[in-house]
Amino acid sequence: MKARSTLGLLLLLSCLCSAAEFRQAKVLEMRDASEVGANTVADSSEGIVTLPTAGTPGFVPAMLSRCRLTIAVDNTSYSAIFPVNKHLRVTDFNPGDFISARIDGSHMIIKTLDGKQVKAKIVSREAIAPAAAQKPAAGPGK
Repeated sequence: MKARSTLGLLLLLSCLCSAAEFRQAKVLEMRDASEVGANTVADSSEGIVTLPTAGTPGFVPAMLSRCRLTIAVDNTSYSAIFPVNKHLRVTDFNPGDFISARIDGSHMIIKTLDGKQVKAKIVSREAIAPAAAQKPAAGPGK
């Protein structure tokens, strides 16, 4: 019974520690960062030529839907480019909103509106004035 209690306590502490890593971060900017890429296309095996020159691979544009999110944490702004999907859209956050985020080395991890954690590589980080990274104001009675 003692081992079970110890295991339960360890599980509770580990959950609290992992939840504590996420902090309230202020959204500074959320904008579209979509790109047009290129994919290689070649002839099909059925003999139907998909390009003007038979047997020559060509390029067909492909759209990569992405958004650039910039947040403020501890007087530093971090920007990362996230894929746009069913969990994260460009319209989900507005400048001035506070979101749950954490910085893990060279990656930013945020919680989306549906509670999913998404991770992206940080593309820039800059020191900012303390006023831009203010914590949310406490409401009446808090």
